[in-house]
Amino acid sequence: MATMTSLPRVSVIVPVRDDPRLSACLAALARQTYPAELVEVVVVDNGSKDGQALAAASAQPGVRYLAEPSGGSYTARNAAVLASAGEVLAFTDADCLPEPTWLERAVDELREGADIVAGHVAVYARDPARPHPVEAYELVHAFPQETYVARGGAAVTANMCTTRTAFDRAGPFRDALRSGADIEWAQRANHLGLRTVYGARAVVHHPARESYAALRTKLRRVMVGRHERDVLDGRTGPAPWPPLRSLVPPLGSARRGMRDERLTTPRARAALLVGEFYHRYVAAWVATDLALRDRFGRTRR
Repeated sequence: MATMTSLPRVSVIVPVRDDPRLSACLAALARQTYPAELVEVVVVDNGSKDGQALAAASAQPGVRYLAEPSGGSYTARNAAVLASAGEVLAFTDADCLPEPTWLERAVDELREGADIVAGHVAVYARDPARPHPVEAYELVHAFPQETYVARGGAAVTANMCTTRTAFDRAGPFRDALRSGADIEWAQRANHLGLRTVYGARAVVHHPARESYAALRTKLRRVMVGRHERDVLDGRTGPAPWPPLRSLVPPLGSARRGMRDERLTTPRARAALLVGEFYHRYVAAWVATDLALRDRFGRTRR
């Protein structure tokens, strides 16, 4: 991408479905240091059952509301891209709180020649001193954007900015995927020669999941998404069995995590140990369940 010589117009795309946290996200976007006259926010409603999203969008100046009830969140993002006008496309989620300098820092990276900016996702717990085990796990492990960039130039749409030129070149999100289409898109873009950088200063805050059920749902969605991607890419075997190493207690990972500065109390470090074990063995159970369902032709839940 040619280096930008003037500030570009930015379209911020926020998909939502029945999430009351959208209002706080839009308020954070209204506090951006980037020139307000160069920013449009497109809220794309992916099938909410009430009028909260429309009401939240209507309450903030400079916010456009778009309804795209079909498909999933990647269908909604693709529709918002088509309806938007910015030279830069900035993606975040309805439960995220961008820092005031988010857009300014991301655009700085683009103006210096990056094609995609995978910004930092700062995960937070309700009470950092007393986190739920799932919150403690996510504080340490969730959204490792710097690692994603190092391993193939990937990025997640909780915090991703790119140019419209780059997006058009790579093509839309692969909306047949229920999960991971953002990772797939960024890797596809990198295979075309586009460049992803990690934007440590382009920060959004994301709440940690707060329950065992929420983490279990995420694991199932991610694993199904990985298998769907394999099938779409022509690797048509059944869902794989979990590797034997998934049965080994995660003691090494727990020891490393307990040194993480985000765990500020002994209680938080103990919660991480529980979260590590839960994640390891529920992931193995979900992988086994999916493998059995594929082989016996049952419909996935």
